[in-house]
Amino acid sequence: MKIVANIVSVLFHPLLMVTYGMILTLLYTYLAIYPTNLKLIIVGGAFVCTAVIPGLFILLLKFSGSISDLELTDRRERVLPFLIMIFSVMIFIFFIRRMQVPFWLTGLLVGSALCLLLTMVINFYWKISVHGIGIGCLIGAVMGIARIHMMNAYWLFIVLILAAGLVASARIMLNKHTPMQMYSGICLGFICTFVASILSYLYLLI
Repeated sequence: MKIVANIVSVLFHPLLMVTYGMILTLLYTYLAIYPTNLKLIIVGGAFVCTAVIPGLFILLLKFSGSISDLELTDRRERVLPFLIMIFSVMIFIFFIRRMQVPFWLTGLLVGSALCLLLTMVINFYWKISVHGIGIGCLIGAVMGIARIHMMNAYWLFIVLILAAGLVASARIMLNKHTPMQMYSGICLGFICTFVASILSYLYLLI
């Protein structure tokens, strides 16, 4: 079972959540009308900016001895990796703003960056699950987008909630987090991106 738990942890790694979010956005919103080459540029940019770049920096931290493991088990070692992740999301925001994407999409990414900032602050006092943050942000973004565009994507909600359950079970099974750390991460991620989507919608109305 630990092999399955490790596979789930890799498939739903926090660094992949922005890429998954971009794929879902380009498939199931009106942005699906974008030409294929533009979609590939956006998804590729998301993967490079928010997965490859921070992943390489974290590897460098491991090789330099600044962190003890790639899982960032020790919360005292998480500050610099969090700053790297926040900076990588900001780079991607700058990247897609130049492509004139809708404001609500930028708002969701800003919400994700603020969520990482909050997580970093919380981390000074208590360890919270970054895997939970990642899947929670994805669920909140999907529900926010569905609300903005009046989409009935109940089947997608079911899949994502089941995925959140798998991720939580996997991390607890691997003794990486307690149930409360997982639930707190999922809830914080959800609240940040869902509220960001609502605020971006209200901004457009104003």
